[in-house]
Amino acid sequence: MTDKERLEIFQQVETGCVSDAMIHFGIGAWMKGILPADPEARIYGKASTAYFDIVTPPRECLTQYELIELCEEGEVMVWNADVDTQIMGGNIYQFAMDHGINGIVIQGHTRDYGEIQKAGGAVFSLGQAIGSSPTNFRATKETVNIPVAVGGVVVRPGDYIFGDIDGVMVIPYEHVDKVLEQALLYMEWEAKIEVAIKKGLNAQEMKKVYQEIRFIDEN
Repeated sequence: MTDKERLEIFQQVETGCVSDAMIHFGIGAWMKGILPADPEARIYGKASTAYFDIVTPPRECLTQYELIELCEEGEVMVWNADVDTQIMGGNIYQFAMDHGINGIVIQGHTRDYGEIQKAGGAVFSLGQAIGSSPTNFRATKETVNIPVAVGGVVVRPGDYIFGDIDGVMVIPYEHVDKVLEQALLYMEWEAKIEVAIKKGLNAQEMKKVYQEIRFIDEN
């Protein structure tokens, strides 16, 4: 698949079906405690990562705006900014959206929650905080696009991020195609289950419906 084709599938597929596909193949991971500012928000795309820490000379800080400009359109920014204070707010979120970023996932906190919610809310974090982080708590050129830990999960640059109010998943880039193909089959299967329930099938009859799931041929 091309990246465009993958993103089109992410737009239509249910998060639960992707999660089930990951379970079926025994791959990927699920973040803990990372939830959206807006309950209606969905997030998907390739990860562009950054690690924040106290920066001292001769290293030079990168601002959050510079990090955004390093991303490609359609990517998801994944930041490890693990402090109790906030690392971004409404202005940075809007700057990211204006640059075609598909959302932000943060091991850390945000402010301007209400503003971000009204704007679409594709910011997934540990929650809100009003206190400001130190001005030298930033990423550097050396800490961009390296593996980072968020929600107890290691995210590599290029891994695929997918999530909603139920949580955020990390799909290894080398397995994303088969996960998406299987997720589409789960979507078909879920539709059959919904029809069966509406028809009033009993538990024994539902067992037969559950046996109709199809799996992709990996050969």
